[in-house]
Amino acid sequence: MDFKHDAWFKPVTLAAIMALTLSGCNYEISPWATDPNCSNKVSIEYNLNRLAEFEEQVGVRDTYQVAIVSDPQSYPGAFENVIEHVNTLEDVDFILLTGDLADTGIKAEFEWVCTVMEKAKQPIFAVIGNHDALAFGKDIWSKYFGPEDYSFTYQNSKFIAYNDNKYEFANVPDRDWLAQETQGYEDRDFTIVTSHIAPWDSDLALSQELKDLGVDLGLHGHVHRFDFWQLFDVQLPHYEATFTKDESFGLLSVNPAGLTLENCTLSQCEVAQVRNR
Repeated sequence: MDFKHDAWFKPVTLAAIMALTLSGCNYEISPWATDPNCSNKVSIEYNLNRLAEFEEQVGVRDTYQVAIVSDPQSYPGAFENVIEHVNTLEDVDFILLTGDLADTGIKAEFEWVCTVMEKAKQPIFAVIGNHDALAFGKDIWSKYFGPEDYSFTYQNSKFIAYNDNKYEFANVPDRDWLAQETQGYEDRDFTIVTSHIAPWDSDLALSQELKDLGVDLGLHGHVHRFDFWQLFDVQLPHYEATFTKDESFGLLSVNPAGLTLENCTLSQCEVAQVRNR
């Protein structure tokens, strides 16, 4: 009788202790949630306002730089090291984060990357990647980051971010939207597009279409290595930044002479390509 009582009592007691313990702490029951601890500092709208205020403050700048950081995924520590380094670069006016913020699209991964993004001294603009749309990533992106397609003008150049993730989305990129956003390119210094994936092998016609729309440069990630290419008969340059696991990033310099791209580590940068006007 005593043995039976003990056998019944111990698991009930253990269950009660666990219930009391979990009720007293912030315990995540499931990673399949859509409420990461991200502030509005990661949102596209917030950073657009930051950049507009900065532009008004500094006035016209003939020369400025844009950091191109890509694919943080499962390496928040390396991502943080890159952002901390970019924070020290006085000529960088803003950061383009070219996709794959997460790896499997779960809440915890977005929390990691939000924590780092919030440390950026410059405005930081995220572009959706294919891993960002896994699990509940689409919902998280819409709620905390904003639109999948957006654009802004800075120092008389237009930057156009578009979704080209054919894995999780249909009918991307939105070609009609791109045609609309590139209008007036003749009156701008440069028109620069950015997406996670450069034109796919199955859709190389996109490079020609972008060139015909007046685009001067494409900035991308996805391939986890530095790369630069252009189709021989199109001559629209596409630059791809490596992943942050390498503690590396790309650097775009915009100046009256043209565009300069550099491959950078935390210790040095090397010129990758120069595109004159």
